[in-house]
Amino acid sequence: MAQSNGPTDNKEVTSKALVSIDLAGEIPDGAGRQLRARAVTIEAGGHKAAHTHVNRPTLEYVLQGNVIEMRNGVEVPHTAGEMVSAGNGISHYWVNRGDVPVVLLPIDVFKP
Repeated sequence: MAQSNGPTDNKEVTSKALVSIDLAGEIPDGAGRQLRARAVTIEAGGHKAAHTHVNRPTLEYVLQGNVIEMRNGVEVPHTAGEMVSAGNGISHYWVNRGDVPVVLLPIDVFKP
């Protein structure tokens, strides 16, 4: 679901699946969900579409670059080496205003 004041599309973004675990046999009520890790690259001038994390908590490590997170309408800058969390109630998107690609490593609970 997109937040009303953010982009509805991705621009200059690639995502690569790294690994996932089917949670059905791992935790109670895990059926139909996965724990997954990805590498998401946002090129200079690019952005991720606005979205929420209702029922889809995530931890996102900023591996490379400086990135702006628009979180619930507030601009939050992040730099390489930071870990960002988002759970229920968080609506956000990412913007790369820099000159180099940003690489995020999100690890989230996902329902395929």
